[in-house]
Amino acid sequence: MSEIVANRYAKALFEVAEERNAIDSIETQLSLVTKALDENEDLSRVLMHPQVSAENKKALVGKLFEETAGLEVLNLLRLLIDRKRESIIDDVLEAYTHMADVTRGILDVTVTTAVPLDEDEKQDLAERLGEVLGKQLRMHVKVKEDIIGGILLRIGDRLYDGTLAGKLAGFKQEIKVGK
Repeated sequence: MSEIVANRYAKALFEVAEERNAIDSIETQLSLVTKALDENEDLSRVLMHPQVSAENKKALVGKLFEETAGLEVLNLLRLLIDRKRESIIDDVLEAYTHMADVTRGILDVTVTTAVPLDEDEKQDLAERLGEVLGKQLRMHVKVKEDIIGGILLRIGDRLYDGTLAGKLAGFKQEIKVGK
């Protein structure tokens, strides 16, 4: 639910950023604000506390982030505070970054292998996938020994399973069904 709401706020902020040709700078500002909140437990606790008035929260945010954030990001923070949605700021950043990446033609890809890939293998995989997908890739590489061998790709909402563990599970299912 909070993801849907966060997407709405991110979309509104993104549209303003597009109009003002400030997609990158607003993303940077929003990122700095969320990082500050993540790193400072006391600040985060005050902003999330239900007994601290919205006016005090907005004053605090304005004072702390007047140098870091522009009017658009400060207005977003004030709006989130007014609507008691301070807790979704990380989700807003994630959704905004995704929208910015789509505009830039960047695609997030998670690659999971049984053994670590060296830099040449990562580069080769990124280039080949990038050519096939026609996008610039931001690769996240994970190692999970239980996949035995092969590769597991997550591209957006899609999962491509080329692992031995996945093939074995498929064979097991076929045997159960009796194909």
